[in-house]
Amino acid sequence: MHHRRRATSTWGLPILVGALVATSGCGGRSPDATPPAGPGERTAASADQPAAPAPTKPASVAELRRLLLTTDDLGSDYTAEPSKDDAKDDDAVSGCPAMERLVARIPRLQPVNQADVWFMYGSDPRSTLKEELDSDSPAQLSAVLREIRDTYRACPSYTVTSGTTAVRITLAEAVVPELGDERYAFTSTFVGLGGPSEVKRVAVRKGNITLFLSGSPALVDKHLKKAFEKATAR
Repeated sequence: MHHRRRATSTWGLPILVGALVATSGCGGRSPDATPPAGPGERTAASADQPAAPAPTKPASVAELRRLLLTTDDLGSDYTAEPSKDDAKDDDAVSGCPAMERLVARIPRLQPVNQADVWFMYGSDPRSTLKEELDSDSPAQLSAVLREIRDTYRACPSYTVTSGTTAVRITLAEAVVPELGDERYAFTSTFVGLGGPSEVKRVAVRKGNITLFLSGSPALVDKHLKKAFEKATAR
């Protein structure tokens, strides 16, 4: 059974990354990355300054945009790119029932508010980084995050068909620093027109905001902590 993707946001889902990267070459060369913190590492809070309660009401779109990374945060080698939809209306997903069910449920799982930004590193269109911030009630964000994570785990591979082009995508769970209230990380591997490519996606929820960071693995690893700190600095 094939499920076609509607033109809505996908919280950094790797559902249609094969079709996207097959044309754009995303996931290629990237700069040296700073290794992410180990699984057990956490930024220590000051003992005499207890953390303020996390907000529970959704943040506004304006606030989310203010919390996104900018070229000032990343450095002069990065340029901001126009936001892009992750899929075309005729893209179809098949080969994993769990992923097909998730695609069908996307319109009902959208957050109250959302903002995103794309960056290109240097002049190479294959080196990109996307950040997305979603805001809703903590309970709703947590439920969506668990559903996405469980779907990834249930789908070691699946196929995306865009027009007449079919791309096989394989997923593998990756280590993620112990940030926020809950988190996951996966890599997507596929073969596009430019050869084999790999894209990493990390999701971290803190209170009423979920951060999704995706793109070249080295870029994601290098900027994850910075993106998380800015997204939660309110």
